[in-house]
Amino acid sequence: LFLSALVGLVILGRGIVEVVAIRMPGHEDISAHLVEGSILIAAGIAVLSVAIEQLNCWRTHRKDESLL
Repeated sequence: LFLSALVGLVILGRGIVEVVAIRMPGHEDISAHLVEGSILIAAGIAVLSVAIEQLNCWRTHRKDESLL
């Protein structure tokens, strides 16, 4: 659970850094940064949502609900 949340935060942070890097000088290919950043942000949010769902199931002790 902790590892999943940590990976989600790292991926989300990397996506935000990638999008912010557009404003830095020397980055001519803006569309590549936008695409890569948006994919990383979406992946980070997806991993974090799984971690939150796991935490919610663990906290409420519901054994009959699955994550899929």
